[in-house]
Amino acid sequence: MTRSDIDLPRDAAPVRRTPSFTAASMPPALGRAHLTSVWAELVVEKGSVLFADENSRRVTVSAGSRLVIVPRVSHHIEPADDAVFHVQFYKSETGS
Repeated sequence: MTRSDIDLPRDAAPVRRTPSFTAASMPPALGRAHLTSVWAELVVEKGSVLFADENSRRVTVSAGSRLVIVPRVSHHIEPADDAVFHVQFYKSETGS
């Protein structure tokens, strides 16, 4: 199981999640540099997804694992052909 080197803030509460995507069904914007305004987690259900951010963090996230996405840090993902994944978004009053 991949373990993110970054943790969600203690007060992070889930607010919404995307549908599950595959490499073929994900919105093209996820494969280009973009950012979130809130904390999020990349959750890999099947296969693997490469996550890369502007801080030179490159992590391959495997099935059954999660990776924390920091607000306002540009990043992109590269899912493997067999990947199924979604993104969970969180609200935090103290940790953004």
